[in-house]
Amino acid sequence: MTARRVLHVINNLNLGGAEMMLVRLLGRLDRTRWSPHVVSLIGGGPAAERLESIGVPVTFLGMRRGLPGPVSLVRLLRSVHANSPDLVQTWLYHSDLLGGLATRLARPGVPLVWNLRMNGPTPGRDKWTTCWTARASAMLSRWLPERIIVNSQAGCDVHRGLGYDAGRLEVIPNGFDTDRFVPSLESRLALRRELGVAVDTRLIGMAARWDPLKDFETALSAAAAVMARHADVRVVMCGTGVAHDNAELVKLAGKFGCDQRLHLLGRRGDMPAWQAALDVAFLASHTEGLPNTVGEAMACGVPCVVTDAGGSAQLVGDAGRVVPVGDAGQLAGAIDELLRMTPVQRQRIGDAGRCRIIEEFSLERMVERFEQSWENVLGLPPRQDHPILEQAA
Repeated sequence: MTARRVLHVINNLNLGGAEMMLVRLLGRLDRTRWSPHVVSLIGGGPAAERLESIGVPVTFLGMRRGLPGPVSLVRLLRSVHANSPDLVQTWLYHSDLLGGLATRLARPGVPLVWNLRMNGPTPGRDKWTTCWTARASAMLSRWLPERIIVNSQAGCDVHRGLGYDAGRLEVIPNGFDTDRFVPSLESRLALRRELGVAVDTRLIGMAARWDPLKDFETALSAAAAVMARHADVRVVMCGTGVAHDNAELVKLAGKFGCDQRLHLLGRRGDMPAWQAALDVAFLASHTEGLPNTVGEAMACGVPCVVTDAGGSAQLVGDAGRVVPVGDAGQLAGAIDELLRMTPVQRQRIGDAGRCRIIEEFSLERMVERFEQSWENVLGLPPRQDHPILEQAA
């Protein structure tokens, strides 16, 4: 069978959650059945290099952020037409709307699948263009896409409430590479050597980009409370913009008095090792889709504490702790509870988390779900050797 051409349209190719899921999805696709091409509305980035390294062609349109100009829109139309896709898969609100309109104009008969990666737009926190685009997409959701993929049940419920067509919504959770993200004693020792701390120092960590939606104020307030209770605990944070040259972040840490035992490590290229080095991982977000950093920590056997934002609770289940959004006291209390356990007790929770990721949120399962969704949209006969179908039988 000739491989079906799938054109993926995404806002940009920086190392965000959606971009990394795109890389992981395309890296595991059956290339005898699917031929991917990626169009980035804005430009390149680290994810573009990873896509090209696995043989996925990438086109950059060079749109400016905010409202796109007419020249950029013409480039998108031409790109959709020139690639002659059998199916168009878009990622995130702006690409859903612009890629959807371009598909209907340039290739009106080609099936279109949207992909929602957020729990929903947050007025006052997200840009007004993001909120407007989400609302406009909701109004057009009954006519533009054949299907709308959401990465959490919470996100599905929120978008249904925004007016997205409920009959087209489908939940496909993020998938995690449990061959790369594994428990590792060597990783624990290596990060402590890097930090210059004792091998028995306990590390609690949060991996997130510098963004108001990640609520670093609550995170640092909770971290300060935990450090006040445990003299041997240090807090490590990493992510784009999360470094000691971020004056606003450093000032915030000083406000809570946790700067002396806080390590701000910036964007890391060794996330499997970084996650595996933690004793407890936490995330203080106001809103989420299905957080990649939490799933990665769970895959490494690390107990997690999350705020009840988006799909975080769905991901953690009973293999961690969930606290209210914005409540630094409860966040600190849940981390403290885990730290007061014996190492064996914490390991049991971590082991349960890794089992949960393997059974319900593996990368292979995510890829299978995407492929099955595309097959249904294209009207292809189901694969007889499809693992999901075999499990259902």
